[in-house]
Amino acid sequence: MLWLVHDLNPDLAAAVTKLKQITTRRKLTTRLQALPASTARRVALAQIALTDSLSIEIDTIEKELKPLVDARVPRLMAIIGVNVLTAAKLLGEIGDITRFHSPAAFARHNGTAPIPVWSGNDDRHRLNRGGNRQLNTTLHRIAITQARCHEGARALLKRRQETTRDTTKGSFRVLKRHLSDVIYRALIADHHSRNVEGPHNQRPTPCT
Repeated sequence: MLWLVHDLNPDLAAAVTKLKQITTRRKLTTRLQALPASTARRVALAQIALTDSLSIEIDTIEKELKPLVDARVPRLMAIIGVNVLTAAKLLGEIGDITRFHSPAAFARHNGTAPIPVWSGNDDRHRLNRGGNRQLNTTLHRIAITQARCHEGARALLKRRQETTRDTTKGSFRVLKRHLSDVIYRALIADHHSRNVEGPHNQRPTPCT
């Protein structure tokens, strides 16, 4: 889509990166319609129309899932970077959180458990490509959000880079491992509330 619009008019290409916004899609559609008729223009307009349709479907699904997710995992929803669709994705991939006997077992399952690498006297870790990659990707998205707007996460990343000279990727691996524990504890707490306290006694507490 980016290169298609760029070929039609380079000045319009920047708008393609903001297609999530309906106002941007409307403005881009209007400006594309003003261009001379061509196959490229027709395809670009069709893709914008498809984006509109998918956006409406996503919004509808999110509205349907919200009351279900809010009732089931309020503590998970309190974590910065976890929205309705993210929480639903986590629940779908994880299933029953109690099948993991510890945070470490959950980390191994989602691929955030570090793999040690020894080189001389350096104690380092490398990327773990095992585990559930769907879960790992979801954790990565949460980490990206927290790195942008969560003070604790930003402080952790800065501290790792200053004190251990981690690469950016290495620091993110540490943050994802921390998030794995946070999510595990939140899901265990939500499970306990549902099965011990009952749905009417749940009192969500913020998680970070």
